[in-house]
Amino acid sequence: MTWSSAPLGGERRYGRRDVLRFGAVGAGALAMASACGGSGGSGKEIVISQGSGISYAALIITQAKGWLEKDLPGRTVSWRTVSGGNATRDGLVSGKLHLGSSGLGPFLIGWGAGVPWKIVSSLNDMPLWLVAKDPRLRGLRDFRSADKIAAIAPGSIQSVMLQKAAQQQLGDAHALDHNIVSMAHPDALQALIGGQIAAAYTSPPFQFQAVEQGARKLVDSYDLFGQHGFNVMVATEQYAEKNQDVIDAVHRNIAKANQLIVASPDEAAQILSKAEKGKVSPAKYKEYLTYKGIEFTTTPHALLKIGAFMKEVGAVKKVPGDWRDAVFDTVKKENGS
Repeated sequence: MTWSSAPLGGERRYGRRDVLRFGAVGAGALAMASACGGSGGSGKEIVISQGSGISYAALIITQAKGWLEKDLPGRTVSWRTVSGGNATRDGLVSGKLHLGSSGLGPFLIGWGAGVPWKIVSSLNDMPLWLVAKDPRLRGLRDFRSADKIAAIAPGSIQSVMLQKAAQQQLGDAHALDHNIVSMAHPDALQALIGGQIAAAYTSPPFQFQAVEQGARKLVDSYDLFGQHGFNVMVATEQYAEKNQDVIDAVHRNIAKANQLIVASPDEAAQILSKAEKGKVSPAKYKEYLTYKGIEFTTTPHALLKIGAFMKEVGAVKKVPGDWRDAVFDTVKKENGS
């Protein structure tokens, strides 16, 4: 497993219509997949998606320790690195994935469009930064129409945060929608440092690495919504009904990995560095893992607050009326429900 980036290229600008289309396509894709059996299988192989960054530390540790294989004898576990929640959604509805990671933005868009998926577990709370290197850029008012801002995809949690910041600073949540280009986080970091884009809305550790290389923070998502969830693990209801043992094991081992990160950050950092083949030192990973404001938790915080904003700006038409509507029993039980 690696977090190294693919060659630069394939960037695409998008706007408000792309975000709305993301949800509509998701619902249609799932309806088609469900008619064909979808991701409800209960075979011996369990295929799980994860992304790039320390947000996936609990999954990397679970994989390195082989905990799922120990808890689910007779099953094999395969891991796939994907670019974001939309890729996870497509994998789940096609049956190529059984569980996967998604930011809160893509999850809420899918949920609102009728995708019958729920949260198995949160992975963490993390502040997300918009960073820029050009000294001309000190705030959102400094961006011109030609200035490119990298975010991972339409409807990503990063694009949601940029819209919230634009609403506060510019009076229009969609003022910078057409500045955004779709890029994976590692590619966005390279493009920012290389001067190919004006700014990047990524995640830890890429935002930290950008600042270490001369960029500055323009927006902090914790200033917008308070402390909030970042990525979650999701599965379709159909798959969960047939594989409750898998759902329980995934939640249990994420919690176990999170406990290891908090209790033994040195060991966790060693595991992450080894997964990256030493490209980032254990000492640096420990620094990232213990950054103020990062919390490794299985509870998806601020889910309804973020959903309410997305509905306000037209990114979704429907949001959960209660957080319990969007999560499996694994999350309800830990919160006393």
